[in-house]
Amino acid sequence: LPFLLVALVGLLSDKWLAEYLSSSERLMRRFSRNLFMRDLARQAVRAVVIGAGLLVALEIMDASTLVGSLLGAAGVVGLAVGFALRDTVENYIASLLLSLRQPFARADLVAIAGWEGRVLRLTARATVLMTLDGNHTRIPNATVYKSVIINYTRNPRRRFHFDLGVGTAQNLAAAQDLAARTLHDMEGVLDDPPPVCTVEQLGDSNVLLRVFGWVDQTAVDFLKVRSEAIRLVKAAFDEGGVVMPEPIYNVRVGRVPPGLLDGTGSDRVQAGIVPAEQSG
Repeated sequence: LPFLLVALVGLLSDKWLAEYLSSSERLMRRFSRNLFMRDLARQAVRAVVIGAGLLVALEIMDASTLVGSLLGAAGVVGLAVGFALRDTVENYIASLLLSLRQPFARADLVAIAGWEGRVLRLTARATVLMTLDGNHTRIPNATVYKSVIINYTRNPRRRFHFDLGVGTAQNLAAAQDLAARTLHDMEGVLDDPPPVCTVEQLGDSNVLLRVFGWVDQTAVDFLKVRSEAIRLVKAAFDEGGVVMPEPIYNVRVGRVPPGLLDGTGSDRVQAGIVPAEQSG
């Protein structure tokens, strides 16, 4: 009975020590400055200290044979559980690798496996994001580790672009210069790199221009600056007489080929639009 009481006191003391060490911010900060690594270190310290205390308590009770049996059984059970919980083990190992490589930090805006949002935390099983729509999203760490990760926050400078269509008869060089000068004079758009406007594509009824600009994400809101840039360039085109035409379609009316008539011989077309070169 005295040995049992000593073992119980040792277990309680060991539990208190595990909680104290795992909750010590000073100790965890010395271990790593990464918040994700600190969380994993807390779990590891708690498990190691409690496991060591349990083994010491069994030794105090002179249960060394039981300790050997427990360790052997733990190895067999651990192997079986490892196969059964393969996905869980894979996610845990991926969390360790992500913590070491640190592709993102807390509050970073990232895009992972088709999901875009700010990182809330990295747990032993999943990476938790808060999407821009306000949805709480959990992505398995194995998926995160294998996916392409786009971190929008790591570089404070970020480029935006938008497209504008102008008439084919317009002076393209003047339209490009007007768009670039509008962004250059706009608040929130960086001068270095400077805004540019390129000819992207020649369409059927217009020419597609693509406007580029850079912002400092730490100083301004990316989406607001992009929205304001579109509005100002559109207003500048209207004021400067740059025509942005609507799509134009040519419709030719003629005799419907016999192959497009229905079985009743009426003029109702089944197939839709008749190519102009087929009409009579």
